[in-house]
Amino acid sequence: MGLNELPDDSLCRIGQVVRSRKGKDAGRWYVIVGVSEDGRRVYLADGRKYTPAKPKPKNTIHLQRTGWYLDEIAHSILSEGRMDAGRFQALLSGLYRNEQQGG
Repeated sequence: MGLNELPDDSLCRIGQVVRSRKGKDAGRWYVIVGVSEDGRRVYLADGRKYTPAKPKPKNTIHLQRTGWYLDEIAHSILSEGRMDAGRFQALLSGLYRNEQQGG
């Protein structure tokens, strides 16, 4: 299980990696850990300030979708209804290294 490519569609999915385009957090990486019933808002976690247990709500129009998908996170949330915070941070560590290197 790891980082996979998503098919190009307009749906936000649990486990999808996104980047904030608007607000104080513009440019930050997040993973979608929940989606509202109408699909207009998602719940985001970054493993630092926002955990899977206390995610940040955000309007989907303020997000840049990357096409990347963390299947282990999606599987854990969809099957167990939760995600271990330590494991979540470990999976995101590669994204943070990439962000710090300017990529």
